[in-house]
Amino acid sequence: LFTNTRSRSNVALGLKCINYAASAGSPSGVNKKAVLLESSGDWFGAARLYDETTRKNALLLFNWGYCLVNGNGVEQNIDAGESMWKQAVDMAPDEGSEEAAYFLYEQYVREVKQEARRWLKISAELGYQEAVELI
Repeated sequence: LFTNTRSRSNVALGLKCINYAASAGSPSGVNKKAVLLESSGDWFGAARLYDETTRKNALLLFNWGYCLVNGNGVEQNIDAGESMWKQAVDMAPDEGSEEAAYFLYEQYVREVKQEARRWLKISAELGYQEAVELI
């Protein structure tokens, strides 16, 4: 929801727009609604939204992968979560792909250093600040 000095924010209208976009299957709408659910502690609701939507973008895949890797709202499945992150990176330069690459780096950095370095490089090339600082 955007606000500025010339207009008053209309939270109810913003929430209606998010709900409508999510119900229409818009990946952006699903992401926004799921993040609202996450922020209120409803990881199960967020995970259900990520899982059930048929149209996915990189940010949605990143968020869904995060739920799977960490077991937030679903049974933990690291392999499936990493697969979502790899699919998100394949959508580069879409928003979410850079963060997915960085999280893959974090997954591999302790045990598979070469693989970790590859993901770090991709994340940095996509402009993810934490990755840029490590290169």
